[in-house]
Amino acid sequence: MYSINRQIAIIKPKEPYVKWINSLPGSENPCDIEELNNDCTAFLIPHFDYNSESNKFMKKMYKKIFEIELEGWNTDKRTWPKKRSFSLFEKWFYIEFHSEVIDVLGTDIEKEDY
Repeated sequence: MYSINRQIAIIKPKEPYVKWINSLPGSENPCDIEELNNDCTAFLIPHFDYNSESNKFMKKMYKKIFEIELEGWNTDKRTWPKKRSFSLFEKWFYIEFHSEVIDVLGTDIEKEDY
């Protein structure tokens, strides 16, 4: 096992995001927040010693992360919020930072463009 030089940022939805999902065309089976919080998106980010540094990094990356979260539910950008500010991102998502990442496998990590 190896500790790796990354930490994890987990993006957890809040009610405004769930409301947006449920407002999408074709949303026949509404989602609830508990359901969405059972399988959240996790991002490997650089390792930082302080959450303030992690937050600073997320302020640089939030636009791409926001787009990934929106695109997961609807690829029609016309349905997305027009002004996707960091403030809106924070209203729609919690960000959890976890600093210890252990790779329990002895094999190389495969990467694929997203």
